[in-house]
Amino acid sequence: MKEDALKWDERHSGGFMPQTPSDFLVRFSDSLPQGRVLDIACGNGRNALFLAQKGFVCECVDISSVGLASLAGVAGVIPICVDLDDYAIKPCAYEVILDFYFLNRRLFGGIKAGLKRGGVFLMETFIADEAFPIDMGADKILQPGELEREFGDFEIFCKEERTAYRLEKEVKVITFGAKKPQ
Repeated sequence: MKEDALKWDERHSGGFMPQTPSDFLVRFSDSLPQGRVLDIACGNGRNALFLAQKGFVCECVDISSVGLASLAGVAGVIPICVDLDDYAIKPCAYEVILDFYFLNRRLFGGIKAGLKRGGVFLMETFIADEAFPIDMGADKILQPGELEREFGDFEIFCKEERTAYRLEKEVKVITFGAKKPQ
């Protein structure tokens, strides 16, 4: 959607997006299988840049051409400007798929199919919690137990819920890691 692209281009133009890789990704980076990475809604590519320095080849998909602009010509990084509402993940193409703070449940099937056997899925995003209400639509917030149900046929090696300071307030987030069976 053009409005989404404009909204995210504006946010990236403001320089307010995080520049350092996710602590969650850093924590598990040495145990990830080497190879090709898909970074869904990568923004400015902070996570892909970190993994590219470790020898991974990262396809970075995002709707914001402004966010992706700094990734052009970076070794090991392939920026792809696309609306994720229309995006189809290539089957059996990736050792690692990242999804940080973007929720489109339609992609879950593609994520599962897109990972090679033994591939790893890492996700960090908002989770519903009445004590920490978030001012966004229910379609953008995970429900408790949702990822465990969706990826129940994977080996779940990390599932942690915590409070974090995002969107200028305390919110509840989940970090989730799962490995596709061999």
